[in-house]
Amino acid sequence: MAFGPELVWMWSEYLSRLAGRRVQRVEGAGSVVFLSLSGGSVLLLSWGAQNCGAAVVSDEVRKSLLSSAAQTPAITSALRSHLAGAELESVGQLRRDRLLRFSFKKTVGAGFVNVRNVTLEVMERYSNIVLTDENNSIIETAKHVYPADNAYRSVLPGQDYVLPPEFPGLALEEWLKAPSDDTLHGICGFGRQFIKAAENYEPAALAAYLGRFYKSGRSGAMTAQRLGKYVTVFPELLEGASAAAGGVEGTCADIVVSPLLNRGADSIRKKIVAYLKKELVRRERQTADINRLLYEDEPEVYKKRGELIVANMWKIRRGEPQVTLSMWDENGAERTETVPLDPAVSAAQNAEKYFAKYKKIMAARERAARVLKKVTQETEELQEELSMAMCLDDAESLLLLENELGLAKPLPVRKKKDEHPAPPHRRFDLGFALAWAGLSAKGNHYVTFRLAVADDVWFHAQGGPGPHVILRYNDAPSDEQREQAVKFCASLAAHYSKGRDNMSQRVDYTLRKHVAPIRGGEAHVTYKEFSSVTAEVGFWERYLSETESAQAAGEPGNS
Repeated sequence: MAFGPELVWMWSEYLSRLAGRRVQRVEGAGSVVFLSLSGGSVLLLSWGAQNCGAAVVSDEVRKSLLSSAAQTPAITSALRSHLAGAELESVGQLRRDRLLRFSFKKTVGAGFVNVRNVTLEVMERYSNIVLTDENNSIIETAKHVYPADNAYRSVLPGQDYVLPPEFPGLALEEWLKAPSDDTLHGICGFGRQFIKAAENYEPAALAAYLGRFYKSGRSGAMTAQRLGKYVTVFPELLEGASAAAGGVEGTCADIVVSPLLNRGADSIRKKIVAYLKKELVRRERQTADINRLLYEDEPEVYKKRGELIVANMWKIRRGEPQVTLSMWDENGAERTETVPLDPAVSAAQNAEKYFAKYKKIMAARERAARVLKKVTQETEELQEELSMAMCLDDAESLLLLENELGLAKPLPVRKKKDEHPAPPHRRFDLGFALAWAGLSAKGNHYVTFRLAVADDVWFHAQGGPGPHVILRYNDAPSDEQREQAVKFCASLAAHYSKGRDNMSQRVDYTLRKHVAPIRGGEAHVTYKEFSSVTAEVGFWERYLSETESAQAAGEPGNS
């Protein structure tokens, strides 16, 4: 997505709320650095060509991007050395351009204060991060720019930092003194696509709107929006624009975070799938070993040998490696059997060894039967999780499953030892109703048998593994709301199932009180008194997007 200086100004206003927080940790991954701040916030700075910018992200996103990164950027060490323990003093835009400056101060011995500035140049493939001292001398940069690369400026450690060339144009304040269409395209501080969309306004009306820009505290009067692939802000929706979901924070996520997560989603899925396949192979081997113990070993042979030795002990001499003894079978016929012996011990001790082996196998069989039940259940859950993992395509869901499987770095220790994270699932607020979707076998069991109550509506796609989706109305819904909610949940159930590419995928739904758990089988439940509907797989995403856009525009939306 493209954007202009006006959006960077909004970012600076949004990120200014982090001022006063102290840097606790600095980490890097690929073309990204993370500044973990006091209060639990994580500031992400990216100079990637397709995802340049700044955003506040969750700790789970930080861990995921760190775990999937191939290398740590060289600037990480310099940032850690100079910023660890420093306080973020201010965030500001430079020269009304796509330049963000983060100023830090750090008190050192004898009351001296060190000032460090981090300038993020948000310019696609020319993006960069520059760390400078209080004298504007460069300490380190993410990208070194040499004279041979750029005739205007060099960006190298030890040199004075020079900003990129300034856009030659008219200051906004000058244009506001004499608004005119003729000089509109020469205003500094706005992207070309923004100015093109603004041409639809009369100069006087446009001046009233543009006068709100670049004034501290006026960011709340702006609406984040999309003009095709261009993201911007304006006091009202521009012609042809749609409101950006999540406001200014949402633009940070769409432009900076989402491309990073989407690129890492495939690697996360591959890691999850490889782990699940490995665990399935291990369970298959366990099952084979247990079945061999249960059905192939013959403990009765050892018992009979012990009994033969006891009955014929007077015939056995110490030191013999084996002995042939007579026995009678169940039909009364005499048979002979050669019994191996340990020549180092007596006949009585050989009999004890056979009886001990018989008891050991029988005890092992009892344990194996219990273990087999557990291993079989784990195998079924792993097979279900593998099927669902293949269907997950969004980073948020994959991160939840990655954390459940223990493939991500562990979360910080909780204060309450008895507090456990809920299994992977997603929650959706439709305004008039709530919906939950399980993202794994445990997540399905959790939403169906822990979260849901008797009169909630339960959904599951026909024909294979998939999420259990729960629908709960907040109030008595209208007929239209009920229809929309059923379409939403059916779409969600189909989206995360094997039938997501099937245009005629059927989804069953019934009240939760008609659903009961079983071993194995489709969805690991049995249900009755159900109805079925053909799911429109992409409906749930469109519904959420349209609802968020309507809410951002101040309309009632779908709720």
